[in-house]
Amino acid sequence: MTDQRYLTVGELARRVGVTVRTIQYYDQQGLLSPSAKGPQNQRLYTDANVKDLYRIMTLKYLGLSLAQIKSDAGLFDESCALQELASRQMDAIEDRFQQLFKRMTTLRAVHDLSGAGDADWESLAATVERCQGESQFFWRLTCICDDTVDEGEAADRVARGESVSRWHELIADTIRLMPSREPTDGPRNRDLAKRYIALEAGQEAPASARNFILMENIAPHGSDGSFDELRQSVFDYLEAIVAAYRAKPDPVT
Repeated sequence: MTDQRYLTVGELARRVGVTVRTIQYYDQQGLLSPSAKGPQNQRLYTDANVKDLYRIMTLKYLGLSLAQIKSDAGLFDESCALQELASRQMDAIEDRFQQLFKRMTTLRAVHDLSGAGDADWESLAATVERCQGESQFFWRLTCICDDTVDEGEAADRVARGESVSRWHELIADTIRLMPSREPTDGPRNRDLAKRYIALEAGQEAPASARNFILMENIAPHGSDGSFDELRQSVFDYLEAIVAAYRAKPDPVT
C-alpha cells in the first residue's frame, strides 16, 4: 500500500493553474475543504481535491454560481446533465450573440448615414427602427444591397435577401453542429448537406463562399485570422458532408 501524497495549497494552485487566493476563497465558501491538516494547521490536498477543483472551475465556466455549485454538488456527475447544461448555455450565448450582431448592424448603418453638419434625427431614428426590425438573423446585414443595382431590380433584391437569410441560417446551423462530432453521414449532417445542395442549385450569381461576407463585414478581425479560420472550417465541413451525401444519396422514391 502506497502512502498518500499530499499537496500544499501552493502546489495545488500551480497544478491546476489558479491562484492561492482562489483556492482559499473556495475553502471559505465551503466548496473545497482540505483532505488533511499538517503541522501548524497547514491545509493539505489530495488528487480527489484536484478533481473537485477542476469540477468547480468547469461548472463555473458553464454559468453556475458558486452557490449553485455548492447546493447542486451531485447533479452534474452524469455526462447527460453536463450536456444539457452546456446546451442551455450555448442557446443563451447564441441569443446574446444575435443581439450583439443586430446592434452592430444598426450602429454601422447609423455610422454610414451620419455625415457632416447637423444630425438628421428623423432619418437616424428610422434607420434604427428598420435595422432592429429586419435583422432576423445575426448573419443578415443584407450585404446584397449594392449601390450599383438598378431600380428595376428591387423585386429581385427582396428574393435574394431571402436566399441570403437561408444561406446564413444554414451556416449558423453548421457552426452549431460542428463540435458534435457526428459522423459525416449522420442524419443531421445529411440534412445540412441536402439544404446546401438545394441552395447551391438555386444560386445564380454569387458563389456560396460570398454568403459569409456579411458576417465578415462586422466580425472583428484579429491578427490571428480567427474569422478566416472559422470560415474555412465551415466550408471544409460542408464540403465533407456533401461529399458523403453524394456518395450515398437518399433513395429515389
